[in-house]
Amino acid sequence: MGTFVSLFNNREKAIAIWLVVGLIVMLFQRSIRHPFQEVLRCFFRWKMLIIVLPMLLWVGLEVFGLYGVGFWDASLLKDTILWTLGVAFVLLVNSGTPTQDEHYFRKVLLDNVKMVALLEFIVNLYTFNFWVEIILVPVLFLVGGISAVAASDKKYLAAKKLFDFVITVFGLYLLGFTIVSIVHDVRGFASMENLRSFLLPIFLSLGYLPFLYAFILYASYETLSVRLSIFLRDNRSLARYAKRKIFEMCFLNLRRLDRFMNYEDAVIDLMNLKDRDDVVRLIQEGRKRGF
Repeated sequence: MGTFVSLFNNREKAIAIWLVVGLIVMLFQRSIRHPFQEVLRCFFRWKMLIIVLPMLLWVGLEVFGLYGVGFWDASLLKDTILWTLGVAFVLLVNSGTPTQDEHYFRKVLLDNVKMVALLEFIVNLYTFNFWVEIILVPVLFLVGGISAVAASDKKYLAAKKLFDFVITVFGLYLLGFTIVSIVHDVRGFASMENLRSFLLPIFLSLGYLPFLYAFILYASYETLSVRLSIFLRDNRSLARYAKRKIFEMCFLNLRRLDRFMNYEDAVIDLMNLKDRDDVVRLIQEGRKRGF
């Protein structure tokens, strides 16, 4: 346990401690405890588990593959856990309507290699004394929260500018502190361990894209299936036939399926299907339109 804790830097330990404190406080607040319990129950329901467990299995296979080629070892366990909770899970939860963005999957990968991600990685390499971090975490959270609230009303614009200025100044100080730390420890910064820590989320994100694509494709077909089951609840055999023909038309092409499902006339036609000839005409019209 001590070895695992040592993998986290002072900032991450401070954040974890304040999260635990916040959780304990919430549990003693009746108005918050019940909704929190409901969220936990929802998370452990079988519908959520059948989504999360395959994700964890896929990430595990990614890690096993990186371990097999000699890239991954126990020193990257913390980074792997943080990426799983902060990227993989969030992408899964937010994958409801990504196909409306033609470059969604490209952006998922680029978000891990853009300059901001590099700066965040470098800044988090060097942290302050543990007790300094313990004080900074709630202070910065409070400042950021006040700035967000102030943005909701123009009359608080002056306050927002002030707190944004405080955040900017601290960010510049933190960047300067990091640069000085790097200059004093060039060899420690330019290490293979840091390089692997930076490359890990890129490799994991790249390997995660096929799973994310398959999940969104499955979810889209499931949505289509539910629609047809509702539209054709009195003719289940026709519903099954329509599902099969649409699958044959779109197959594994998520973009084509999304265009078909969001095409207004196609939705209306689905609602008015009477027999197999209607399904054939719908498919023919879809092919003409490039679905």
